[in-house]
Amino acid sequence: VNDSMFGLGDICVEPAGVSWHGPQYDAAVALGLYLPVGRYDQDDMASAGQDMWTGMATAGGTLYADAERTWSASVLARYEVHSFQRDLDIRSGQDFHFEWGLGKTLAQVVDVGLAGYCQWQVTEDSGSDVINTDRNRVFAAGPEVGVAMPEYAFFATLRGLYEFGARNRPEGALGVLTLTKGF
Repeated sequence: VNDSMFGLGDICVEPAGVSWHGPQYDAAVALGLYLPVGRYDQDDMASAGQDMWTGMATAGGTLYADAERTWSASVLARYEVHSFQRDLDIRSGQDFHFEWGLGKTLAQVVDVGLAGYCQWQVTEDSGSDVINTDRNRVFAAGPEVGVAMPEYAFFATLRGLYEFGARNRPEGALGVLTLTKGF
């Protein structure tokens, strides 16, 4: 199948999170929920939405190689549990994935680096509409740039990711814009 789409995907909300900060590390845990607001069409392999609610637990951290915290390496692990799809009798299997990044901070407000993710489906799909019970996986890597506005507790990150090694799922390229506001 060769398909493409441009559009808004499902939205992730993480209303509960706790973080810790040390001289050369940051760590965090959180609970989140994906809201099925992206366009979904069961006949369109490149649908931006997934047509299901997803609960997510997150844990991760960043290590800094220097006292100024300008060189960083980070990993963020996530475990997802999905609901049944609204239009089909399919409940996707649970997923484990982690996001990673290597970066350099410039002028104390701009981060540049490489980012990526690895994702594995760890349980089989269920439901009467399931056709293929093979588990899926995918890997991705690409450039990332971020801007921090500490006086407003606001951060924006833009990354371009190129997927590879996909099995039993679509593979492609995507852009991700993340906006974070601290309270």
